[in-house]
Amino acid sequence: MKLSKEIKPSYIVFIVLVFFWSLCLLSVLNKYLTVDESVYIVAGYSYLKELDFRMNQEHPIFAKLLYGIPLLFINPKLPTKSENWERMGQRIDVGASYNFAADFYNENKDEFRAIVLSARVVVITLAALLAFFVFRWTYELFGFRAAMLALLIFCFEPNIIAHARLATLDMPLTFFVFVSFYFFWKYAQSSKQIFLWVSAIALSLAILTKYTALLFFPLLFLFALSQYKALRIAQPSFFKKHSELLHYASIFLVFLFIPIVIANLLYAFESYKPNYYLFIPARMLEGFDFISRWVSAGREGYLLGEFRTFIPEYFLIAFLIKSTLPFLILLALSIYLFLKNRNKEAFSILMPALLFFILVSLFSRFYLGLRYILPAYPFLCVFISGSLASELKDANKRKLSIAIVALLVWHIYSSLSIFPHYLAYFNELVGGPANGPKYLSDSNIDWGQDLFYFIEFARENSLENPNFIYFGWPYATMFLQARYEPICKPTNTKIAVSVTRIIGLTKDDNCLRWLLNYEPKARIGWSIYYYEIE
Repeated sequence: MKLSKEIKPSYIVFIVLVFFWSLCLLSVLNKYLTVDESVYIVAGYSYLKELDFRMNQEHPIFAKLLYGIPLLFINPKLPTKSENWERMGQRIDVGASYNFAADFYNENKDEFRAIVLSARVVVITLAALLAFFVFRWTYELFGFRAAMLALLIFCFEPNIIAHARLATLDMPLTFFVFVSFYFFWKYAQSSKQIFLWVSAIALSLAILTKYTALLFFPLLFLFALSQYKALRIAQPSFFKKHSELLHYASIFLVFLFIPIVIANLLYAFESYKPNYYLFIPARMLEGFDFISRWVSAGREGYLLGEFRTFIPEYFLIAFLIKSTLPFLILLALSIYLFLKNRNKEAFSILMPALLFFILVSLFSRFYLGLRYILPAYPFLCVFISGSLASELKDANKRKLSIAIVALLVWHIYSSLSIFPHYLAYFNELVGGPANGPKYLSDSNIDWGQDLFYFIEFARENSLENPNFIYFGWPYATMFLQARYEPICKPTNTKIAVSVTRIIGLTKDDNCLRWLLNYEPKARIGWSIYYYEIE
């Protein structure tokens, strides 16, 4: 039976989304637990199992709760009698949280892979839903061809795939923020109150995932101002009877009220005393105070071969060398076309990404990875597609269409060529992932994800009890018998080192940096280097 033209597009979108979901899953099957995942997964499970939110108090609880849900079906043991559990109950203790996570995984070694994969399936599913909303918003604004372009750009962006597979807070934050803006736009177009409430709930869940989402509160209000004409058209009777100030004040109150209500509902399940300060859960205030002091203190960041304490250009450079070259070319072309055509709808989508990028660059003192600006990517995908779609309405743009298709094919090829090591992706501007350590470190390339690949490498090369300087948690000896003997000067040696440990965590942590002068015999997953130096 012949499919109608109306049905075919939905099948195409479904196939792309299934492919994206499968690509994320397959690329992470043999990836070890990354540093932050180790805590978030256990924290979420402990919240549900014990109704006690003492673990990882420096971040809100919602995304971690999602990661804990599938663990309820696995039912691993939770070592609440340990010393680290008691320490977390006395004060916010980051070290105790990580140590308790190590206790948990050692207690449940046989279920380790099932525990980690089940949590990762949650975030992969969220990422696939985000891809759908990227398609949907672009489709409603600019049509089907633009929406497919946005979907394909998004689903094959290496940084999106890298973090779509990890049970951390970055992808859930990105999902809830984008969904909040989308549903506010829907509200502006239709004046249906349900869309306003969904938008407020989504932003609330973003704030209850990571405090970074608070930056989007004023950005969403600016976005609301950009929708002024649409609001007046959708709600003419309101604007005739009431002032504009009253309208925006009511929107502001909704976005202020909903997060407080949801936060109280979530934290009400815990018996922590005191439970509230001025209607805000005490756990949230204490965690926010802790993370604020921690962030304001800052830490040294690594960029272009050196450590510095203030690097305003960090995220721009990371974006330029870790995004694919065709993505950057399409973005540059889109900006040029926007300046030429002044597409207001495209600009309203670009504005949140641009302002967020500027705020993080100027005020962040944590330079641990491109993941901090991940929420900008879905907005950029919509902006690129919208700007290009407006230009392609002209029938005489055949050459431009061919160029866009060629860039899209290049983008997809660049993404698939790094499979399954997406976290370590660097573009051709800097020579690919082999040159990554010259420019960036930490979660940009090595977050402890390739331990299982190194175990396979050690087995294939008969490396017994290797000297292995690993950056990850819990430590490698949980699955591999290895020595930990840093060597701080050139010598005859056989040694495997995580890239982050070669570079060091601070300017003074330079014991192993001499290894950068030698060519490794093997690069395992691009994040662990094995040397045989004579």
